[in-house]
Amino acid sequence: MQFGFVAHPLTPLQQRLLGVRWLDPPLVVSRHSSRSPARPFARIHLDDPFGRRVTGIVAAVPFLPDQLLGDQDVGVAAISAAVELCHRQGAGVVGLGAVAAMIGGQGKAVARTAPCPVSTGNGFTALAAVESIAQIRRLDHRRAPIGLLGPPGPVANAILEALASRGETVDIVTDRPPRPLQALARRLQAAHHGRIRFVDDVGQVLGPGRILVAASSTGGRIPLSSIPSGSVVVDVAAPQDVEHDCSRRADVLLLDGEYVRLPRPLIGGTWRRVYGWFTGQSRHIFACFAEPMLMALAEDTSVCSVGRKVPGERLGMLANLASEHGFSIDRLHEYGRPVPAQRLKRFLQLSA
Repeated sequence: MQFGFVAHPLTPLQQRLLGVRWLDPPLVVSRHSSRSPARPFARIHLDDPFGRRVTGIVAAVPFLPDQLLGDQDVGVAAISAAVELCHRQGAGVVGLGAVAAMIGGQGKAVARTAPCPVSTGNGFTALAAVESIAQIRRLDHRRAPIGLLGPPGPVANAILEALASRGETVDIVTDRPPRPLQALARRLQAAHHGRIRFVDDVGQVLGPGRILVAASSTGGRIPLSSIPSGSVVVDVAAPQDVEHDCSRRADVLLLDGEYVRLPRPLIGGTWRRVYGWFTGQSRHIFACFAEPMLMALAEDTSVCSVGRKVPGERLGMLANLASEHGFSIDRLHEYGRPVPAQRLKRFLQLSA
């Protein structure tokens, strides 16, 4: 089975680079293009440990996040066209990346007319965040409650359910928890050993020994300069919740919560080499990008996820598939790069 992935620029600079690549003058000056919004961007290959190979196509739409979110009808049409393009190129499953998964009822509108299964990537993203938290717990044995910003969003709710199933106490940051979220919290508390509480200010879940998982769908909620020393923030997916209003801080561990290690390095010509040079990554990519690759290798689309709910058992199914095909969440990342062991050691000493 082949796979596809719908990508889009997250910054005006990336949009301009697409314009240069496609010789599209409107995009070069960061304006909407009058041409077809869905275009092939790259073809890539991935091998698993058993010698099986899958081929995929990355289709790009030239819309920035605010453009996709601001005009949902246009966004759904653009993403649907990209899915159809991937399918015509042979994809049997297509991933809807990052902001693309936030429009049209969390991918439902795209899925209704798609010629093949599509998935938001929310499941693998949530799993990557939970496994990143587990790595922190193994390094730092303090067991303060975990803060969670983002419910009732699908990624945040999936993280909440997974943490509760592991017996963690979770403080959800929201000043007005909606009734469905309150009902979910009661159900999870009844089913598991962990506790779930509501707090109305993010400052209550930050500080030495505290972990905050920031998984909202809006971004820009927490100025970096305001985070107390000794805090760990796991910022999940895009748009990021931490606003970088100051330079990097050695006294705050600001982790990327969605990196997955592939079984083998991606093969993809110039695009792949440039990506590896720019990011410093050879085998780690975003979970939403890795998810359709995993399903293509496994030839199993039953773990596709669209809509606002990611069933808890689906994370377990994804974890089993990932282990079987050599995908793992094996490193903590900060600013897109693996966190050096010395950085972790110094931070834990500082925050003790």
